[in-house]
Amino acid sequence: MNVVRVPVILALTIVWAMLWGEVTPLNIVGGLLISTLVVVVFPFPPVNLVGTVRPLGLLVLFGRFLYDLVVASFQVAWTAIRPGAPPKSAVIEVHLVSRSDLLQVLTGEFVSLVPGSLLIELDADNGRMWLHVLDGSTPRRVDTARRKARAQEHRVIAAFGSRDELEASTALLREDVSA
Repeated sequence: MNVVRVPVILALTIVWAMLWGEVTPLNIVGGLLISTLVVVVFPFPPVNLVGTVRPLGLLVLFGRFLYDLVVASFQVAWTAIRPGAPPKSAVIEVHLVSRSDLLQVLTGEFVSLVPGSLLIELDADNGRMWLHVLDGSTPRRVDTARRKARAQEHRVIAAFGSRDELEASTALLREDVSA
């Protein structure tokens, strides 16, 4: 058994015990057996964990996420109750800097958790994601949504990415600002 799978087995065992609502020797043994079976029958592909955890970047990532969450919630609420027709939505393509599956998924999740945008597809091999945005009524709003997604990827990379990814993301962010 691969040592990397042990934490996954333990985590699944904890979930198993929580689902049963009590911690008993039988639940723990059953959870360990079921978890081991799941990990052996349905192995996850290896995840490339190149990069580092930067505490300041992590703080900025979560702080800005909470800010975006509050602001977007009010914007979506206003869109729902305001008089008039709803804005025209759009599907946009965003090119990603990172080639790490983990960082791409984290970026997609953070973008999708903010109301008003939803990840439709993630093409990890080519570094692209497609988002549905609630307000794509003008080219300016579409461009703003794309810039927000890139800025979110930059914050994910600043928290977890490699130095090369951070430099590339910073350069792309500068291009967005100057455009």
